[in-house]
Amino acid sequence: MALLHKKVSEIPEDAVRLSEEDAIQYFLNLVKNWENKSEVWPIVYTPGILGAGTVFSGYYINNYYRRVLKLGNYGRFSSYLPAVALPAIMATVFHSAFVLPDVVLRKEPCPFATRHFTYRLPSIIEKPKEVFKIYRKLSGPIMLPITMMLAFNVALTIFLTGKEFETVYKINFRLLEIERQMEQEAVFDGQS
Repeated sequence: MALLHKKVSEIPEDAVRLSEEDAIQYFLNLVKNWENKSEVWPIVYTPGILGAGTVFSGYYINNYYRRVLKLGNYGRFSSYLPAVALPAIMATVFHSAFVLPDVVLRKEPCPFATRHFTYRLPSIIEKPKEVFKIYRKLSGPIMLPITMMLAFNVALTIFLTGKEFETVYKINFRLLEIERQMEQEAVFDGQS
């Protein structure tokens, strides 16, 4: 059964109506059980690929600032959690929870050191200009790599989401072909 958006007046009497959540779950089960996995790879692997891109970017940026601020190994793990792990998890979860359902439903297209005195930072509330100057001073050397990583991640997201749209259309087209073929066979069998 293909997922189709229809006006109430266009819905056949024998059609199965699904809520948005049921339609998404139905489609994801289809993808999970699809024979040729190479046809549905964008839906299966996009969240993980986007998470991996986020891991790379977060790791690079975190290591750069740790090196510039001369933090050494002190608190290394505690900096990786908010700078690398959580963004990667959130990229994966947010794509699966917010982007993929809209793709499936075809909706319109589609966010330390101060505590240990290892680097003295001014208060962002009392001296926001000073904080901004420090940010510009520290970030200046890596603005090109950060911009390139941002552009790469944006381009990757656009490409993979586009592939997801294509996959949804291909699956629905294949299901419609199967339904039409079954209807024709039923008509042919009824005439024999």
